[in-house]
Amino acid sequence: MWYNRRMDITRRSFVGGLASLGALGGSQLVATAADAINCVPPKLKFGVVSDVHVRLSADGRTLALGYETDTLEKTFAYFRDQAVDAVMIAGDMADLGLTRELKAVADAWFKVFPNDRAPDGRKVERLFVFGNHDAFGLKNGGRVFKDATVLAREAMQADPKKAWAECFDEEWQPYYTKKIKGFDFFCAHWQPGIWCNGVAETGCAGCIDAFRGLMEKCDPSRPFFYVQHPHPRDTVYGKCAWGMDDGSATKLLSAFPQAIAFSGHSHEPLTNEKSIWRGAFTSVGTGSLRYLAADALRNFEYTAGYENGRCNVYLPGGVRREDRQAFYAAYDSPKMMAVETNRPDIRVGQIVSVYEDRVEFAKREFVSGLQLGEDWVVELPAKPRAFQSFARAAKPAEFPAGSVLSVVRTTAKTRGQKRAGGDVEPHEKAAIRLTFPAATVGGQVAEYEICAANAGGSVRAVRICALNGLYPRHHANFAKAVTATVSADALPAGIETVRVTPLDSYGNRGRALEAKIGEQHG
Repeated sequence: MWYNRRMDITRRSFVGGLASLGALGGSQLVATAADAINCVPPKLKFGVVSDVHVRLSADGRTLALGYETDTLEKTFAYFRDQAVDAVMIAGDMADLGLTRELKAVADAWFKVFPNDRAPDGRKVERLFVFGNHDAFGLKNGGRVFKDATVLAREAMQADPKKAWAECFDEEWQPYYTKKIKGFDFFCAHWQPGIWCNGVAETGCAGCIDAFRGLMEKCDPSRPFFYVQHPHPRDTVYGKCAWGMDDGSATKLLSAFPQAIAFSGHSHEPLTNEKSIWRGAFTSVGTGSLRYLAADALRNFEYTAGYENGRCNVYLPGGVRREDRQAFYAAYDSPKMMAVETNRPDIRVGQIVSVYEDRVEFAKREFVSGLQLGEDWVVELPAKPRAFQSFARAAKPAEFPAGSVLSVVRTTAKTRGQKRAGGDVEPHEKAAIRLTFPAATVGGQVAEYEICAANAGGSVRAVRICALNGLYPRHHANFAKAVTATVSADALPAGIETVRVTPLDSYGNRGRALEAKIGEQHG
């Protein structure tokens, strides 16, 4: 997509066609076809995931239902079968910050990579770092271990060196470096005892000066890689991202155009094209192996107008914590839309392949085993490109030909909400209910804008997250029709006409569907 576009799109189209033959078989065909067409293997290949969130059950005896390591083992096995040289986890391995949770992650690792070895005997390096969940066990772990003395033994926060040695038989250091096949990796743990605020995380705390000197010695003609849990500020997802650091990593890495940074924390889906940022350096969001885009998946409606298009969060970056209640009062949604039931979990990651002239990022959904769209490709040496340049080149998402919009007046029960004056209990409210086909043509849909107008010309819009846009194109849920319920008090009084427009991650707009209340129109 970003490397020698004419040649690369042709290759991607061919590979993508092979991938559609099947989830598991297709993935093998992708690798085989790419290698055959490239003629040379990558110089380095590594897997990337984040936000694993393995959790102990309330009694501390087993892993909690839905928080087991099954998908993690499947992910490790896929990386192994793709002959990776390393695996990166960008934080939040242990959901409650407990050593037994990290031990479950380690057990999954050593089951797939005994003694850190691939089946052919090669060493596969671990590039694992703490996130805020790993580092805050003395509070969160209290959900399982009520006794303070027991909790002090079980929480990694109390003694991260001991916990790390027990699980991985290596020394834990707040930050560390590794060299793999001649490429440098810089890894920064979230510091124990520090929780998150979402808008100015501590990030690389303490590693800046140490890493700067080492990075200055790196070969400027080849990339090096950096990993921390929070996003480097003002990179991926733009200024509205939840989970940004305090700017320290951005300041550090901006001196090195060959740097490629990986970060998790926000659980934003990899179908969001803003998951990769090309500025003074390259920044890549990792997606997550659990709770993917948690706010988006609950399908809450929310008021339009967030900066830079799509956000999956209730609090855009830059809103001070003391202004949080005022923000809720102005923007928190009525939350009338039903949570989807029988929806398969979505768990994503990447394989990064480094060639002489480019770096390729292959995105995968590990429950279905399907690829997530075209690979991202960054040419080497990397050149800065703004989101706007990719937005201009992107195809907007479109509704299929013959699509019909239906809009009816109804009532619906809210799920309750936070307000400046306190929580509001669930209650019935007037609403409109819309039904329309999913936008499945062209680019990947990120949001649907619902715009309502009355006879007096008053117009107001809300946006909802496009659940189908989170899935791979060959997934059954990708083409699932949309039913949206919107509170009447979020729209102009006496509305007569409603228009629904699909938007991609950049805010590009497809053609709208429009209908009068009580009618159906294409």
